[in-house]
Amino acid sequence: MAERLADADVDTALEALEAWSREGDALVKDVRITRDSYGWLSEAVMNEANALDHHPEIERTGDGIRFRLTTHSAGGVTAKDVELAARIDRVLSGAARDRG
Repeated sequence: MAERLADADVDTALEALEAWSREGDALVKDVRITRDSYGWLSEAVMNEANALDHHPEIERTGDGIRFRLTTHSAGGVTAKDVELAARIDRVLSGAARDRG
């Protein structure tokens, strides 16, 4: 089972992640996107998530998309959440190759 990160470790991870924040026991990022981007972006993120066997909550918002990462079995943020956040950032920057 994945081990929950200490608060200090989560804070350190957040320093390296662009525009991610902590919301309760989760990492959260809101991104403004065009309406037609939601489908391909969700699919690209899920391809990364499947490669890690770890799944984010993805929510459509009024003008974008929200990613929420937590490991329920550990009761908070784990190294897998941090790794997935970094992979989501690579997808958003266009640096990730499509795994689909």
